[in-house]
Amino acid sequence: MFDRGNTMVWMSANSARSSRAPQVILNSVELAQLPTLPLVISAPFGNYVQPTGATATLGTFTLEPRPGRLWRVLSTVRYYRRLGAWVNRIGLRNPGVRWLLDHVAAKKIDVSDKIISIHGFNADQWFGLLDQIGHIRPLAIELNMSCPNVGQIDWPTDLFARANKCAAAIIVKLPPVHYGTMADQAVDHGLKFFHCCNTLPIPIGGLSGLPLKPVALQCIRDLRCRSYGNDLTIIGGGGIREPRDIDEYHNAGANHFALGTKLMNPRYLFSHRPLKPLFQRAQSYS
Repeated sequence: MFDRGNTMVWMSANSARSSRAPQVILNSVELAQLPTLPLVISAPFGNYVQPTGATATLGTFTLEPRPGRLWRVLSTVRYYRRLGAWVNRIGLRNPGVRWLLDHVAAKKIDVSDKIISIHGFNADQWFGLLDQIGHIRPLAIELNMSCPNVGQIDWPTDLFARANKCAAAIIVKLPPVHYGTMADQAVDHGLKFFHCCNTLPIPIGGLSGLPLKPVALQCIRDLRCRSYGNDLTIIGGGGIREPRDIDEYHNAGANHFALGTKLMNPRYLFSHRPLKPLFQRAQSYS
């Protein structure tokens, strides 16, 4: 982990469709007030790839540092060419939220146009992160609701109610499986901005890349078919490599589009030009 100006560098069963009518509760920050986010750079890639015209997601930050030597972190990443798949066991390696707060206070990082991803391991950590990140007023806070490398999918019963009172827009990044109850509870407490979806849990780590794409597309379709589906704003991502992938996500019901493992290449640290066709296609749907 090290600084590069404003850029941080480190590598850190579907449920049944719901027919319940959700409570009508508005988020404390109206999502309509957010600027257009046609293309989102997912965490952790947004720490070091921040193209003009895209919205970077920084993190994922935890309350306490989760250190790991870079060479050891990178040694957990495997690419399976035949499948177009990546598997990792990075496990939310990050310098901790205090590091971010200090860099924002020192004006080394501007978060006003960025999404901050967070993850808590218990209620106190979730609430502490929401309070501290809310004070620095990022563009939005993304609740990273699962990571295959750090334990089971669980959350405090009042997390979404507490998040709705935060002084920032809230995005709920859903797991690719068993997300139904989570989505229902989030909507019932006024949170209607979702990211579909996180890496797929497999025995050897988190699976991303091309095999995640059909799972993420189905997650988006399922959310849109629920009683509240038309009221949602959805970021879709997983396996986006070409403009036609963005077309598929748009047709499934995504409003915005996220790049992740597409950026697992050092060349994007030096040039964003190869990403231009993806920017253009995403912007065509904004």
